[in-house]
Amino acid sequence: MADQDEDISHLRAPDATDYDPTEEAQDFRLLEKLTAQDSAHPTLPKRGEKDFESHETNLQLDTLEASRRAMHGVLSWQRTHTQKGHVLAMYDPERNMACVDKVKSQHFQTIGTNKGGKEWLLPEEALFLLERGTLDCRWPVKREIGDKTVYRTEDGAPMSLQSAYAAFIGFEGGVGGKLTLEMYNVYAGLKRSGYVIFRTGSWDHDRGEIVEAPPRSEQEATSSSNVITRFFSEIWRRLSHPTYTIPVSNLAFGPLLKPGLFRSYTDIYRLLRLIPTHDRTAPPTFLLPSSPENPYRIHFDVYRTTSKFRKSARGPPDFRICVVDARTTPIPTGAQLNDLMAQVPEDPPKETDQPYQRLKHGRRNVVLAVVDNGIPSYIRVADSAFEDVKIYERAGPRGKGGRGRGGGRGRGRGRGRGR
Repeated sequence: MADQDEDISHLRAPDATDYDPTEEAQDFRLLEKLTAQDSAHPTLPKRGEKDFESHETNLQLDTLEASRRAMHGVLSWQRTHTQKGHVLAMYDPERNMACVDKVKSQHFQTIGTNKGGKEWLLPEEALFLLERGTLDCRWPVKREIGDKTVYRTEDGAPMSLQSAYAAFIGFEGGVGGKLTLEMYNVYAGLKRSGYVIFRTGSWDHDRGEIVEAPPRSEQEATSSSNVITRFFSEIWRRLSHPTYTIPVSNLAFGPLLKPGLFRSYTDIYRLLRLIPTHDRTAPPTFLLPSSPENPYRIHFDVYRTTSKFRKSARGPPDFRICVVDARTTPIPTGAQLNDLMAQVPEDPPKETDQPYQRLKHGRRNVVLAVVDNGIPSYIRVADSAFEDVKIYERAGPRGKGGRGRGGGRGRGRGRGRGR
């Protein structure tokens, strides 16, 4: 029997069109060489070769085992902090937060809260800085000096990354409630993508408060148009676009449109508007009682990175994130979506935007971060005002008038043409 190593030459080569460099498995042996070389002159490692099929040869098994050993070696490599950028923090078990005495990093421009001359980090903020090697968090150690109990950050034992995950995630009594692994995955992913992200509120309550629409100012009401102009505009609109009311009894039987002469598709589409919309001028209300078991609430406020951003004056966020677990959370009901939208302030789209962009943005919108086994998917849920954005009334592009090609009437054959 021929050895299995001889079968390698008979394997089909992969198609070049199916090759995607981003799907390659990382060869950790190259990282092992990178850590072993001179740190003063580092070079980027090249990608390794990828085996597309498992042929159970000794060569492939040895290569895989060597890559695993290199991966464990790279993960066990000790990361050090420079003296200039060494940031010490002390873990507070009662608040489940980290306290930083002296800030030495630019990350604190968008992370942390200053209270009492110290910078306090929420669990997700401290864990994120620990993961990237910016923060050195220590366990608290009591020192009795006379009648006082003093905590010294330098005397505490360093907190490992495994201990940080166990301490910060899932702690019920911390400030702002429980931080789940799904929430941290969304937070860390958005931070690595360059967004500025903060908690919404304090997470102490079961849900947020109702946010009503701001009242319309008197200047906007008077400067829009006077009473006489609006009166004649409404008369002209009704004369040029007549509306018909279809009785409720005719909706069950017979055609929705009566046979007749229609001069445009706009009249037909207007008659097909049968389902009325709710009154958007009425203030929002909650439909469900307050319950800590309701997973649909606003968790994070997300901002785009700008040079003028200040965490002391953040302003309204660009996105509002609600984190849900795909494995344990069902699809939201209409009442849950209503209560979720009631916690979001009204943010109408710009009138100059395209109609489909205005419908996508809506007057209130929330981004659902659905996490499935650590992989988040973002879905925008918006309260769109379809009665304000009438797609069927859009005016299509018209050519310029005049004689010649591209404008005005078509040439056609005409009388006497083609002879």
